[in-house]
Amino acid sequence: MQTRRTKSYGLAAVLVMAMVFLGSCSGNKASAGLPPLTVKTLSWIRGDNGVLVDQYGRQVLLHGVNAKFEHLFDVTFSDGRTRNEDLASFTDAQIQLMAHLGFNFIRLAVNWSGLEPTEGTFNTANLELLDSVIQSARNAGIYVLIDYHEDAYSKEIGEDGAPLWAIIPTPTTLLSGPIAQGPNLSCPCADLNARRVSAPVLEAFNSFWEDTDNLQEKFFAVWQLVASRYADNSAVIGYEDMNEPVAIQTPNGLQLLDDFHVKAVHALRTVDTNHLFWLEPEVTTRNFSLKYPLRTSFFPDKDTVYAFHLYPGLAGLNFSTYGDWFTALTPTFNSALAEANSYGAVPVLDEWGTNLHLGTWADQRPYIQAVLELADERFMGNAFWDWTDFGDSATDSWGCYSWDYTVNGFTASQPGLDALSEPYLLAVPGRFVSNVFDYTTTTLTVTFRANGGEGAPLAYIPHHAYPNGFIVTLDGTPVDVSIDAQTQRALIPWQGQGGEHTIVIEPQPVQVPVLGKKPAGVSWDL
Repeated sequence: MQTRRTKSYGLAAVLVMAMVFLGSCSGNKASAGLPPLTVKTLSWIRGDNGVLVDQYGRQVLLHGVNAKFEHLFDVTFSDGRTRNEDLASFTDAQIQLMAHLGFNFIRLAVNWSGLEPTEGTFNTANLELLDSVIQSARNAGIYVLIDYHEDAYSKEIGEDGAPLWAIIPTPTTLLSGPIAQGPNLSCPCADLNARRVSAPVLEAFNSFWEDTDNLQEKFFAVWQLVASRYADNSAVIGYEDMNEPVAIQTPNGLQLLDDFHVKAVHALRTVDTNHLFWLEPEVTTRNFSLKYPLRTSFFPDKDTVYAFHLYPGLAGLNFSTYGDWFTALTPTFNSALAEANSYGAVPVLDEWGTNLHLGTWADQRPYIQAVLELADERFMGNAFWDWTDFGDSATDSWGCYSWDYTVNGFTASQPGLDALSEPYLLAVPGRFVSNVFDYTTTTLTVTFRANGGEGAPLAYIPHHAYPNGFIVTLDGTPVDVSIDAQTQRALIPWQGQGGEHTIVIEPQPVQVPVLGKKPAGVSWDL
């Protein structure tokens, strides 16, 4: 039986919350003066004692997905070389579907090379496409993290990332694709893993960490340009300065990476004081050992997210059962909490995948459930890798939607996508105390402690989990909730009362009149 344990990380959380509440004025109205809440409201998010909190005084839980879109993810060449990979184009319908399937957060991959292909010249079309994605996400009630993505440093010598002019030393050979099969690409494909450890890639990283020719300052030009563009846009949840930084090969590399993060947040704060700063630890250290050295002092910015990744296959883990995965991965989640605490930051697992080199989507459902449990019971946000993927077949894909080469279209990756689209509370008044979802009974039980006056709880209640309807109880009393058909979200009726409360969402018994309004049936079609 695969059941979310009733384990709660309540002691430390309760002590922190008690301090917060005791220091607050009685009768605090966290949402006073703000617009009325809807299921799509995207207010500003801040870090507070290791958790994310919105302007309505609610703790927010991120359930997200990584997305790469054509043109924003820059893997093409203008000189006739074969592109590195095929990508899906952005459409508003995709963003709407993300919301319908429960995602409230997109980690959106952009590349320095796409934004600034020539030094000092910025790509207007790229920025306008970024505008469109963010506006679409706002309309759907989804936050966007702008992730400066790189894999093997640059498309010119690896997969994606920095422009050619920012590669030092200048490569003697420029590479081409494909690195993966796609509708318009066929293998044999280049070995991306070999590129990751190649001399040109490692030398380029060394030059970046050592700030040769002021490379970092040159990066901060585009970093600040984008941050200035969205400084007043609450749909943007923050900026991540580099995906999966490789620094272990550089002398004193971990310290140089930390120095870069410090410079990046200082550069950000000169143009934008509203958004969260997201930093990632050195990737080979974290992903292969499943832990990272603790920082000896807090990071010098209170609105920081510690964004770690998880690919347990890299550490040699391979299990078939939920229980084995849960037991094996518990230490790395505990370590991530300690690592984030050492930074004074909020932990978010902002990239994790289905480990498909260890099995198919059907094999990975226990793994998906274990990861979500371990994250949710720690009230830790997460973002799945990734939204669409072409792979080599429908069973060899990382995506929520996999390209089916027999029909030339994307199909839902099942039976894992429905596991990702589990019922959960996106936000609770005050702070979470416990968060338990039982996959066997599809019952969600959440306890939280409110100070009083916060905004209403926000729930995701998908039809596929409750095809015959559902019951919502607040402190044991049934409440009538209305589902927004587009997002499958509902605000739980709430009078702003303080104290500890429990919400239970469970299937509707056939013989009992339906108290929850049954939402429209979910379509998995992309």
